Amino acid sequence: MNNIKAITQLEDLKRDRLSFIQNNELDEIYLNDIKAINLAIKALKKCPDIKDTSFKCRMCGKELKTWKSIQKGFGPICEKRYINDVYRNQQISMETIIKEKDKRR
Repeated sequence: MNNIKAITQLEDLKRDRLSFIQNNELDEIYLNDIKAINLAIKALKKCPDIKDTSFKCRMCGKELKTWKSIQKGFGPICEKRYINDVYRNQQISMETIIKEKDKRR
């Protein structure tokens, strides 16, 4: 299901919830449902379609499939590799700094 289909389904659900309103105390439940549905529709309209193939991993170029990965620009495997590379490079530079500092003494 893509965003357009999900929005259409949510709008149908919203119309269904509206049909239950009878102007009494129980309406609050349906009104809260409608508010939640409206928020979901608004969020889906703002975010890109996850199946959009223009979202590629910055390291390997594979298609990113989750919104979290799209935001980061990396898939989960490449993210781990990237973090490990950064960590190793920081360790090397810290070791180098410590060695150079010891040489100066």
